[in-house]
Amino acid sequence: MNSLATMTASATDTAYAGFQETGFTIEPINGRPGGYRLEMSGFLAPGWSGRLAAGLSEHRVGIVRGSAEKVNASSWRSSFELKSAPFAGSPEAIDFLRLANTEPDRKAACIELLSFTMEPTACHNGSLFVELKGVDRLGFLGDLLDYFSMRCLFPVKMTVDTQGDTAVDRFWLRGVGGSVPSEAISDSMKRNLEQLLAR
Repeated sequence: MNSLATMTASATDTAYAGFQETGFTIEPINGRPGGYRLEMSGFLAPGWSGRLAAGLSEHRVGIVRGSAEKVNASSWRSSFELKSAPFAGSPEAIDFLRLANTEPDRKAACIELLSFTMEPTACHNGSLFVELKGVDRLGFLGDLLDYFSMRCLFPVKMTVDTQGDTAVDRFWLRGVGGSVPSEAISDSMKRNLEQLLAR
């Protein structure tokens, strides 16, 4: 692993993580031009994944597949496969922790869904489960996570995948402070997602 590509956050961030180191590693994936593996762990502030995805799109870098999961009240572990667009700079020069903590200066684009499935919180230990299939594009994941956060819903776990031109993403969502989404919030989310279906 390229040691120059390994960075950690400040001691302040580490303290919030209960002394668990906060940081990331980034390295090229052999045999995949423009492909990189990004791993992040430790304390990551609420909404970090949306800010990261949106920030990456500004660098012309997309998240192809991967997963992230909250392992306790303040810590995360995640692993993503990235794809850098032609003529984009190397992702190895990006400070991913900074991206995850910086609100992007961009407007969300239209989200076009092909289908979605929702399952109630009772089936997922208090999390609202949403599986979405959408028309993939650079920035799709960031816009989707921003869409959730605008409705005060944040993932505690997610898996993302790209199958051809289709994004297949699964989210386990909670409210502010890890609260269980109410039935009213679930019903509202279903209506909102129905409006994003491609006609």
